Amino acid sequence: MQETVMFSGTIVCERQRVECKVRATKTTLDKDPSARPVFSDYRIMESDATDGLPDGEYDLLANGERIRFSRDAGRFLSRPFSVRSYRR
Repeated sequence: MQETVMFSGTIVCERQRVECKVRATKTTLDKDPSARPVFSDYRIMESDATDGLPDGEYDLLANGERIRFSRDAGRFLSRPFSVRSYRR
C-alpha cells in the first residue's frame, strides 16, 4: 500500500540549516504488517524559508535519512541513488 506523507526536515548547506516541510511516498507491505515501511520520492516543499537559498548542492535530513538535492534555477531536484542513513 502506498500513501503520500508529510513531515519536517532540515536542509543543510555550507553554513546554514533551514527547516522545511518534506513530502514523500510511504510504502507498506499488506502481507506483512510488522515490516517497516519504505519511504521514497522525497520532495522539498518550497516556502519562504527555502526561496532565499541559492542554486547549489544540498543535503536534506529527514526521517532518519540524508538525501542529496541540487537546487537549479530556484527548484530542488533530488539526485539519484543518494539516500543514506544518519544519526540524529
